Amino acid sequence: MSDNQTSPNSRDWLLLIGGSTYKFTLTGFYLVALVAILKNHGYSLNQLSWIHLIGGIEAAKVLFAALMERRPAGRFGRFRGWLLAATLGLSAVFGLMACTDITQNFALLLTCCVLLSVMSAVYGCAMLGLSCIVLPHRERGFGGVIQTMAARGGKMIGGALVLWLYQEYGQTAAAGFMLAFSLLMLLQLLCYREPESPTAQGGLTALAARLVSFWRRPETGWRWLVLLFAVAAPYAFAAATFVPKLADLGFSPKQTGGILAVGIPIACLIVTPLSGWFSRNYPRRKLVFLLYALQLPLLASMTAIDALARVHPWLPPAQIISLSLSYTLLLPVILALVMDKSDRATAALDSSLQFSVVLLSSYISGFAALKIAVILGYGRVYWTGIVLAVCVGAILYACRGIYSNTL
Repeated sequence: MSDNQTSPNSRDWLLLIGGSTYKFTLTGFYLVALVAILKNHGYSLNQLSWIHLIGGIEAAKVLFAALMERRPAGRFGRFRGWLLAATLGLSAVFGLMACTDITQNFALLLTCCVLLSVMSAVYGCAMLGLSCIVLPHRERGFGGVIQTMAARGGKMIGGALVLWLYQEYGQTAAAGFMLAFSLLMLLQLLCYREPESPTAQGGLTALAARLVSFWRRPETGWRWLVLLFAVAAPYAFAAATFVPKLADLGFSPKQTGGILAVGIPIACLIVTPLSGWFSRNYPRRKLVFLLYALQLPLLASMTAIDALARVHPWLPPAQIISLSLSYTLLLPVILALVMDKSDRATAALDSSLQFSVVLLSSYISGFAALKIAVILGYGRVYWTGIVLAVCVGAILYACRGIYSNTL
């Protein structure tokens, strides 16, 4: 994007703020509120595991990004048309949830989950693309601030607020709120006009070839693919149990939402700047090992979660928040490494491709964790997570040559 690009106007900023917040509200609703509501309705861990697996559709966002890059801009613009279509579809799903008790129809529930995941992925890709064409280079730092604040605020809205509405007024009110939010975003999009921008050069064949050739470069290779797939798995393995475990320990849906969608985001907002300070003062090759090792004792403590709950009922939430903070410190370093591996000419595609690998691993880990919990119990899940963490640590050490020269 050229440096003489015009600065975004007030409508641009409002759409970026509202649209980004809406995107992460969808994530909070799906991974926190919906899981907690289903658990409260007596859904088994085996059934909840399928919700996590379907959420893995989000990992296919790189494919949606490639399609959007190739589609010529029409009357609705390059990305506004995708945003309108996704928001309209999401409104229809939330309308169905508000009018129908989908908790009593597992097949209908899974259908809604597939639609939510697909349209959320489309919406997220379109918002990222719109941000790139709206924000000039000098404004993208502030755009990153918006994304960070939207991620935390959206999780509070989609998780904590929706669960509070569910606890106080029922499922219809919770789904009705998401419908109202979707219709508000639809109205904002209808009043918005996307600025003109050139479409990507090269056909779908060239873009598809990049998805393969990226992993064949000396600085990436199969080892980088394995590392990306593995690095988030131990935390995701434990995190999948947070909602059902808190419910089994006696926490209400409203309390669960407060812990996961308010407590963790606020704590992360306080602690995340430390990761930036570490990155300025230490090489990333050292930070990866240091911050990853910080997770190990916290993962180990999860094996004693029931015993600690008998000591004090709020010790398990403290464990969950502490483990989440350790992952929050590690994640920015991993994302920095991802950017190191992305070519400037294809930065969006390269970074989306790598993020998709991390997301796919996270959702598969959540699915596997709940399957193990069904058969062997939570204790075995956490012990398996520890073994997995040790194995991932070995992978980090074996692959150190890939990232040791990045900084």
